Order: sequence, then structure tokens, then C-alpha cells
Amino acid sequence: MKATSEEVQTSVKKLFEDGSIGHFIGYETGSDSLHVTPCFLKSGQAASRLVWNPLCANNLSKYLLDFKNVEGKVGIMVKGCDSRSVVELLKENQIDRDKVFIVGVPCSGIVDREKLLEVLGISPGEVVAVEDDGDAFLVTIKGGTQRVDKEKVLRGECLVCKYPTPLVYDVLLGEAVSSLPWVGDDYSLIKEQEALSSEEKALHWNREFSQCIRCYACRNICPVCTCTECIFDKKAPRWISKANDVSENLVYHLVRAFHVAGRCIDCGECERACPMNIPLRSLNKKVEKDLLELFDYTAGIDVEQQPPLTTYQLGDLDEFL
Repeated sequence: MKATSEEVQTSVKKLFEDGSIGHFIGYETGSDSLHVTPCFLKSGQAASRLVWNPLCANNLSKYLLDFKNVEGKVGIMVKGCDSRSVVELLKENQIDRDKVFIVGVPCSGIVDREKLLEVLGISPGEVVAVEDDGDAFLVTIKGGTQRVDKEKVLRGECLVCKYPTPLVYDVLLGEAVSSLPWVGDDYSLIKEQEALSSEEKALHWNREFSQCIRCYACRNICPVCTCTECIFDKKAPRWISKANDVSENLVYHLVRAFHVAGRCIDCGECERACPMNIPLRSLNKKVEKDLLELFDYTAGIDVEQQPPLTTYQLGDLDEFL
């Protein structure tokens, strides 16, 4: 049985009542029925605000960094991908496991709003509700209900998700999901790019990064961008100018990609937050693929596993030397 909003509300209310948590980070309905937004609770009396549905896209683990110094435990709702970010935060001692209560919810895929509207040929205001229905979504619109195959409207990261059930949790709501039937080649996204020549790759990324307005939304939303002061905000030394040109944008994105190497779990938040629709996932997936092939490493799986850039083995490849 899948977890429901009511089950989440009941569970969180009980956690507040028995003193297990003093705060909770979850989801609530946003500006309309097609949007869900992070929700921050201080008491169980407000638990009725919580929701769980196929629109809960946000990776909430980022917000744990804002609760590091509060008294008592902080509860958080995590999907499979979110839990992997929590694992990375635990590895780097960014959060204290004893101060976090993790409510896991198995996830069968999150809706890509733009895809959904395009497939149905409707405007956002026409959507009343979206529900999970196995291999499809039930979309209630003004005038009726339509059933849409998941593969047509899932977010890109959900199409390759191998961990639909959280890997770390204190309580799991609903039945665990071992695998998803539509999951295909994890790196199909970057195969075409890998086949390009160096010149073609440069043209591709110069074209993409020329659109960047350096709003830093990708950095701000990333759950593993944890520096208290980002090097790109420093005035001295100045690592990058404020000029919004391709070369400066390229430096920013490449440096950020290397900074999250071995920690990025492909939650897709950077790409979802980008107002210019730059395909940032493909850049991070390439780094992820290289780490897997070079060091047999996958981020966010095991709290005890050492990050690849902090260990050394005699058999490590050294072609770069």
C-alpha cells in the first residue's frame, strides 16, 4: 500500500505528541493544485497541512542545514533520492544523525509539470489533483479525470531512479518499492554528448552556458552545496568576476560540478530550479559516470563508504599525470 497524506499527517502528529521531534520538514500544497512547497512545522497541531502526492519534487534534505542548532530532534520527510542526500550530509558531518528523525516514503515517480500540461494540452489552472495509480497518474481536471502513462510525464531523474525506497529512515510509511518497471539505461542522457568531438562539446556547452544569468539557483537549491561561504561570493581572492559572459559562466558551472563530484545523487533539483532550462543534469551525470567507471563509486548509498576524493588505492588510474 502506498503512503497517503493522511498517513503522513497522523504519523507526524504522533511524533510531536510523544516528544520525538520538535520541528518537522515536509510538504504542503503550494500556490495552486499543481504546485507543492516545503512546509515547516513546530507543532503537531499544524500536521493537517502536510501532503504526499506525485507533485512533491523538492529535495528537503537541504533544509536540515538550517536546523543544525535548534534544540531537540528535527523530523524530515524523504523520498529515495532525498535519503541519499541525507547519507552524503551524514558522511561529511554536516548533520548529526542523533538529532534527525527521518520519515521515509517510497516513491513511484514525480510528475514533471511541464510535460503533464503539454501531454494533456491544458493550462495549470485546469488541474484539480494528481494521484498515483500504479503505472499511470490520475489527473483530475475541471470536467473529468484522465489517466496518463507515467513514462510520458515523469521527471528525467525519475526515469532512471534505482532507489525508489529511502535507504536510511527511522520509520517507513507505506510498502517498500524495490524497483520501477520503466527504469532504463542510467546514462542514456549523456551518450550522445560523449560521442561528440571536443569541438562539438565546446560548442554545445558554450551555447547552453551563454544563457546562464548567474542567479545561483542551482547552487542554492543543491543539497550537497554546503559551504557556509561559497567561493563565488568571496570578494578576496576573487575567483570569478561578476561579468555575465560565457567564459565566466563556464568556470562557475565546471567548478560547481567538481565540487559536488562524488556527492551529487541526481535528484535533479539544480535543473528544476534553473530559470533558463540549462540541462545541468547531463553535466553532473557525466561526472557521476566517470566516478563509477574509475572508482566503482556511487554516491549516497552507504554512510560508512569513504568519498572517492578522500581515499587512495594503488590501482587508481593515473592517466591525467
